[in-house]
Amino acid sequence: MPPPAPALLQEGYLPVGNGHMLYFSEHGNASGPASVVLHGGPGSGCNLSMLDWFDLSRQRVILLDQRGAGKSVPAGGLTHNTTADLVSDIERLRKTLEIARWSVVGGSWGSTLGIVYAGSFPQSVSSLILRGVFLASRRETHWFFQSLAALVPQAWLQLTANWTMQQKIDVLQSLTSLLHNGTPIEIQDAAQRWNDYEIAIMQAMTGLVAPQRANEIGKLIGKYRLQSHYLSQHCFLSARAIFHHAKVANKIPAVIVHGTHDWICPPENVILLQRFMPHAAVQWVEKGTHTASDPAICAALGSAVRDMLQYY
Repeated sequence: MPPPAPALLQEGYLPVGNGHMLYFSEHGNASGPASVVLHGGPGSGCNLSMLDWFDLSRQRVILLDQRGAGKSVPAGGLTHNTTADLVSDIERLRKTLEIARWSVVGGSWGSTLGIVYAGSFPQSVSSLILRGVFLASRRETHWFFQSLAALVPQAWLQLTANWTMQQKIDVLQSLTSLLHNGTPIEIQDAAQRWNDYEIAIMQAMTGLVAPQRANEIGKLIGKYRLQSHYLSQHCFLSARAIFHHAKVANKIPAVIVHGTHDWICPPENVILLQRFMPHAAVQWVEKGTHTASDPAICAALGSAVRDMLQYY
C-alpha cells in the first residue's frame, strides 16, 4: 500500500459539470492560511512532493488535479476542457471549501493558469507565486519542439525518427495529428516519443539521469493528448489576454521564481511578464533548471512561500 499522504485533512471529488469530477486533497493545518497549487502540463497532475514547499504545521495546502489530469475523471477528457473552464473550476473549489482568499502557487503551465485566475478573480487571491513562467505562445512551442534540437540533437532525431520532412517542420502539429487522428499504434508511438523527448531534455538540462518510472502507456496517451489539445490551440489564450490578466494581477503581491538554466520555459519569459507585472519580485535561481525537483528551485519556492505568508 502507498504511504499515507502527509498531514491529509480531506480528499474528494468536485463536480464541475459536463461529466467532469476534479480530484483535490487538503493537507496541513485546517486553521492556517490557505494555498492552492496549480500543476503544469497541461495534463501532468499534482504530486505530494509539492507539499515540500510548505510548513504543514502552519499552512493549509490544497492540491487540485485539473480537468482530465491526475486522478480527475474522465481521465484525459477533452470536451469542455479549456483554460476558461479551469479558471472557473479553481474559483468553484475556493467557494466550496469556504476559503475567503488563498495564495496561488503555479509552476510552468500552472503559472499561466495562475496569472489568468488572479486576473479574473483578484479579490480571491492573497498572493501569487509563479515558477518557471510559461506564456502559452507560439514562440515557446516553436522553441521547445524545433529550436531545442540545437541543444539536444540526438533526442530530437529520436523524436522525429522516420518522419517525413513535412512532419519535421512542425513537430507539435505532427504529434497532435498522430495523437488525435492516428491508429492505436501511431497514438502509442507518438505519446512514447514525446515522453522520451521530455526525459532527454531534463537529463541534458540537469546533468542527472532521471529515475526509471513505470509509466503506463494509457496514462501517457491521456497526458499528451490533453497537452496537445491545449498547446496546439495556444492554451485557448492570446498574448493580449494573458498580459491583460497580468496587469490586473500586478495589484497582488507576487514573486516569480525562475532558473537561469531553464531550457523548457526560456528566462526571457520573465522579462516579458515584468512589463505587465513590474511590482512582482523576481528571484533568479543561479544555474536553476525548470523542474521543481531541482533542489535549488525547490529551496527558492520554499523561501517564496514563507515570504508571502505576510500577505494573508
